[in-house]
Amino acid sequence: MAERFKTVFPDCFSSALKQVAREQGFTEGLYRLESEAGSSVGDGFAGDLVKVHIRETGRELVVLCKLLPENELRKQQGVSLFDRESEAYIKILPLLLKFQRDKELPEGLPRFNNVPRCYFAKTAVDKMESVIIMEDLRLQAFRMWDKANPVNFEHARLLMLTLGRLHAISFAMKDQQPEEFAPCREFSDPMTKMLALDPKGTFKKTMAEMCRRAIDTLEQHDTFRREKLAQIQDCCLEEIEACVDGKAAEPYAIIGHGDCWSNNMMFQYEEDDKTPKTIKLIDWQLSRYGSPVLDLVYFIFNCTDEELRSHSYQRLLSIYYNSLGEHLHNLGGNIERQFPRSAFRDQLKQFGRYGLLIAMMILPIICTPNNELPDADAAMEELVKEDASGNSEVNFVYGTTEKAAIRYRERMAGSIRDTIRFGYI
Repeated sequence: MAERFKTVFPDCFSSALKQVAREQGFTEGLYRLESEAGSSVGDGFAGDLVKVHIRETGRELVVLCKLLPENELRKQQGVSLFDRESEAYIKILPLLLKFQRDKELPEGLPRFNNVPRCYFAKTAVDKMESVIIMEDLRLQAFRMWDKANPVNFEHARLLMLTLGRLHAISFAMKDQQPEEFAPCREFSDPMTKMLALDPKGTFKKTMAEMCRRAIDTLEQHDTFRREKLAQIQDCCLEEIEACVDGKAAEPYAIIGHGDCWSNNMMFQYEEDDKTPKTIKLIDWQLSRYGSPVLDLVYFIFNCTDEELRSHSYQRLLSIYYNSLGEHLHNLGGNIERQFPRSAFRDQLKQFGRYGLLIAMMILPIICTPNNELPDADAAMEELVKEDASGNSEVNFVYGTTEKAAIRYRERMAGSIRDTIRFGYI
């Protein structure tokens, strides 16, 4: 990564760093900035990460800066997602966390504080500029799970507890302070906004091809499941749009993370270095107002495997639901009134297929080891090429190497079998 590291930064980046340095008490003219690459290949798909040391005699602050990619195609695709993440860090999360803080929960009660500190976030869509500056969690021994391996029960359990608390704040605030909560209702799905800028229907074609590829992971003789999937093959995009519609999830819609897979969370461990004790949710680029179950099925059908789901699927849902109920109670709400178990089951029936629809898109990436990942710029250019007659064709560059293909076949087929077994499609 070092040799690809850029040294010329946009002006908005420099002025943002100056503002952070000033706000954090560094002396104008006495501090210096030193930068280095902020991530490994394969860690971030939507942008570039730069690690910056702000140094002055006797003190140092290390921050992680997220910038739009230089590649024009990726920049155009990414700017609306950066805009969403900026809003999440500057507006929506502070609103929810202030509501929780104002409750003055007794010491010792769990609360949701599982986001990195954000020092600065601003996106100018018209200028195609964006900077997000956060703490570097790695300095507190947080690290990512290796995305290529299915997550184990302990990691999944910790996420379920955390999502329960995050969603509980929305349920409580929506009920107790509806006017203050109003901006959250406007936080509609950013991906569907992005797809509205896709006049050639490229993404629709891509989804149909991804669904075809998913069907091919099933045995030839498995005609029942193959036919089930074939029914949605040409309307995957519409199915996704129906799932992320916040109005369709009412009165139970909440602010969710929106992009709940293992690369978007970091863990801190007990002394055994195996048992996770703290989790932070990063990358809020797809955060939205929608059904609470979207975060759950996104994670479970993409980051766990068929074996874990066979004995722990219902258990994980219960851990989530109990955590939600407990935190909602602590915030002055009532789960039986606001989100009864029957409503939870109905939401899973209505939106549970979302986990599989997302799996069609991201399992190929998850199953490709980092050292086999294609260059992100080239992958974007390659994804849809036009042939001589002007027709676009979909070219897959993820999940195609031998190792990745074996992993993908196993994980994808498992997700399909479970989605059908639970009655989601």
